[in-house]
Amino acid sequence: MKTHGVLHNDLARAIARMGHGDMLVITDRGFPFPRHQYTECIDLSIGRGMPQVVDVLKVILEELEIEQVIIADETKTASPETYAAFKEVLSPIKNKGNDIVETNIPHPEFKDMVLNGGLERKEVKVFVKCGEFTPYANIILVSGVDF
Repeated sequence: MKTHGVLHNDLARAIARMGHGDMLVITDRGFPFPRHQYTECIDLSIGRGMPQVVDVLKVILEELEIEQVIIADETKTASPETYAAFKEVLSPIKNKGNDIVETNIPHPEFKDMVLNGGLERKEVKVFVKCGEFTPYANIILVSGVDF
C-alpha cells in the first residue's frame, strides 16, 4: 500500500505519465472543466474548501519535477494570500539548480489555455479541480526533467 506522495490513483497515474513540457493545472472549484478528450480531468473536491489548491500543490510537487509555473495576473491582486502561499511553496523548489520560472498572464488567456490548450496541441495533459472557493486560486505546472 502506498503511504506517501500522491495517493489518489488517477492523479498518481497521470503524474507518472507526464513528460518534459507537459502541463498539469490545479484549479479552484469554480473553474470549468475542459470539454474535450485531450486533457485528463480529475476532481478531488470532497467538500467546500477541501482540499485547498495549495495543499494539492504541495503533494504533487513531492512527485513532479517542474521547470515553470503559470499564474494569472489576477491571482496577485484578487487573491494575494493564495499568491503568497504559491510563492512560499515554490521558493525552495529548484530544477537542475535553477529557480522555477514564473510566467504571469491575464486570466482570460490562462482560462483559454486550460480549456482549449489540448485542442490546440499545447501540452495541457492533466486538469485537477479542488474544493477551493478562493477566486483565481489556479496554477499551471510545467513539467521539467532532472537531468
